[in-house]
This record gives sequence, structure tokens and C-alpha cells, in this order.
Amino acid sequence: MKVLFGVCSWGLGHATRDLPLIRGMIERGHQVDIVARGRSLSLLKEELGEACRYLEIPDYSSPYSKKDFSVPRFLSYFPVYMNQVIKEHETVKKLVRKEGYDRIVSDNRFGVHTRKIPSYFISHQLRFLAPGRVKLFEMATEGFNYSFKSSFTRFLVPDFEEDSLSGDLSHNLKYFKERQVEYLGILSDLRKKELTQDIDYFISISGPEPQRSIFEDKVLKQAPRLEGRVVVALGKPEAPGNKQTKGLRIFGYLDRREQEDAMNRAKLVITRPGYSTLMELEALDKKAVFVPTPVQTEQVYL
Repeated sequence: MKVLFGVCSWGLGHATRDLPLIRGMIERGHQVDIVARGRSLSLLKEELGEACRYLEIPDYSSPYSKKDFSVPRFLSYFPVYMNQVIKEHETVKKLVRKEGYDRIVSDNRFGVHTRKIPSYFISHQLRFLAPGRVKLFEMATEGFNYSFKSSFTRFLVPDFEEDSLSGDLSHNLKYFKERQVEYLGILSDLRKKELTQDIDYFISISGPEPQRSIFEDKVLKQAPRLEGRVVVALGKPEAPGNKQTKGLRIFGYLDRREQEDAMNRAKLVITRPGYSTLMELEALDKKAVFVPTPVQTEQVYL
């Protein structure tokens, strides 16, 4: 079977959580073509090598900024977002006609689908949250996701149906019917190992720009104050390598096995509470201190 797999490029979390699915498809003999860009594309190439074909199709510009979230700013971004979704969809339709795909899987890329073949949408966030939990806004955002019900065969949620991690982001839904949503359980390619706990603090930098770089600057300034062994991973696949400075071991990028070892060895993980990170911490049963991205109400909620 020939599969087109679209990956959202806002941070690395979408790419890392998709790795188990993509590897599973490859192991079953399917051909997988990946649509991604930026650091997500670099990570997937690093992890999967020549097992896949890679297509760089422009992703959506990020609505996040240095300022706090506001509903008016979010709504002003919406027409720009939809225009980018429409352009993406036109590109994908041409690609499907040319390549003859049998299936499409899209992780949070609304334009990566076609009604001609089964298309599946992966998201842990079928409802967006606003500061103060504005119910009308939340209903509208779930309604937006639901409006794509005819475009996608099914919505796949990387979470447990009971005792969920995502909470109201993908449960207690108003519009979605049970048959339209399938809960996959957590998606993580990291596994718990019995290793010596010799890292006192493991600090993982991630997320969309510009907030990722703001977080990095603050961590590198303040982390030297911590006592004990401190390891920092900057999450830059394009800038691997490491250095020792002011009592810190700083890695530009850790591949998935290195990340797995570092997190297993850590007594405490300091990180953004991105949803994919939550799934990894759940899989590894690790303690963490969360520093939510200021403009992402999803992370504050999680």
C-alpha cells in the first residue's frame, strides 16, 4: 500500500509521535511518503533515512508570538490560516492524482486529504481552549474541526479513552459522534529502561518559534545555578554536536535513542508540557517540572 503521511511542523512533537506509526507501516511493507518541513523534516530524515520519501510542502505560519494569547488576535489569523489550508489541499490533490496513493494520514494538517481515498486525521486537540475557558469560543473551535468530518474517514486521537491525558481537548465532545473518533492510546517510541539515575536535571527545549528560542535563552542563563549534573537538549536537528560550559552539558540535538537514555537517566525532567512530551513522560513514568509556553493555552491547561 502507498501512503501519504502529512506531519505538522509546529515544534518537533508531531514528528516524534508519528514515528511509531510510520515505522509500523514500513515494517508491514507499505511505501510511505512524508510531507513535512523545517526541523520536523530534519528529524524524520535523521530517524528514518532512506526508508521513506520526503516531500517539502509549505506548512501553516504559526499564530504564536512573544505576546500573550488573545481571542481577537487568533480570529484575525484565521483567514490567513484557511488560505494556507486551501493552497495545501490543492497541492495534495495534484500529488494524489500523480502518485496514486492508497491512504492518507495527516497529523494536524487540515489540507492533507482527499475524498477519493481513505484519509485519517491525527489530533489530540479536537477542541481549542481559550483563557478563562470561553465556552462559545471552545464550541466554535470544535465546530471548526467537526466541519472536516466529510474530508476525513476518521479522527484518530493519541490518548486513552478513559483516564485521559488530554482531558477536555479531545474528550466530552459536543459535536463528534463516537463512530467518528478512535482513541489510539499514547504514541511514543521511547521505552522505560532500568538505568542508573546519574543526571540530576534533564532540560528539553522544544516548541514553535519564537517562544522556543526565548525559552532556550532563559534556560542557558539560569541552568548554571542548578547544583548537580545538568544536561540540556536544544532540539535542533540542523545543529547537532555538544559542548560543556559552566557545569552544563549542552546537546544541539539528541536522536530518539539518545533522548530515551537521557530521560531514563534523569531524576527530574524540565520541559515544555507539549502533548507529545506528556506521552513520553507517561511511557517512562518520570517526574517533571513543566514550563508552559506563555501563549499556548493548551500547554497551560495540560
